[in-house]
Amino acid sequence: MVLRVGKCDLYGTLALPESGSRTVALIIAGSGATDRDGNNRAAGLITDCYKQLSDSLVANGYAALRYDKRAIAASASAGISESELTFDDYINDAVAWVEHLVADARFDRVVLVGHSEGSLIALAAAKRTDKVVAVISLAGPGESIDQTLRRQLATQPEPYKTECYRIIDELKAGRMVEDAPAELAVLFRKSVQPFLISEMRYNPADEARALRVPLLIVQGTTDIQVETADAARLFMAQRMARMVMIDEMNHVLKLCSTTNPQQQMVTYMNPSLPIAAKLVRAVVDFMGGL
Repeated sequence: MVLRVGKCDLYGTLALPESGSRTVALIIAGSGATDRDGNNRAAGLITDCYKQLSDSLVANGYAALRYDKRAIAASASAGISESELTFDDYINDAVAWVEHLVADARFDRVVLVGHSEGSLIALAAAKRTDKVVAVISLAGPGESIDQTLRRQLATQPEPYKTECYRIIDELKAGRMVEDAPAELAVLFRKSVQPFLISEMRYNPADEARALRVPLLIVQGTTDIQVETADAARLFMAQRMARMVMIDEMNHVLKLCSTTNPQQQMVTYMNPSLPIAAKLVRAVVDFMGGL
């Protein structure tokens, strides 16, 4: 399936149950070059977690659309440069997919399912269209990206930590940083700064608080990228939400009994390992109750 948004062609895969479904889940990928299946092949990460989630939804009678975000995988064909990309592009693209789906006579209800950074995209997109009936946050952050970066960089040695904090402060204020050190280019290269500036304007807790449709928050206890505290922040902001903690589920929605990074990485590179069964049950039960 191809959706034209401005000059960009977005590519997605629509999966349908045999009996048909009036409800369709729009699965929104997380950060980086993560494709519609949940893989970042350039980084050697192959999980198939989104494909598995789609297959599980179809097996339970729901349609599911997963797509490559703008500038990623098949959707990179438009040739948009990194410096042109903003977080609002991702939000607007999600809204465009929603509008496309509800224009299809087969569907009349769209549920946004956002994973990791995709959770924030889903929360923000739900406010821009009245066609979304619910939002599901999977391992979604509960704090803004500048706060997350500060927390993740807190253990860095000096002078790098102070320099990182300085750059974050500038980006948070909406100012580009011309003198970011070369050794910090992976995080703060000039071409990615417009995206970071735009994303820092959004706070997941604020977006959850403003939500006017049902919200399911799902978090794993062995996630080493997003903390259980993040789920708690979202829940405290939106007390009408349903929160489900899944024991031993990690960030790629697979079971892992430890937070040891090396053992975690095994699950990030094993597409045959299924996503957590309790995750599927939580999502299906929630959608069934809408």
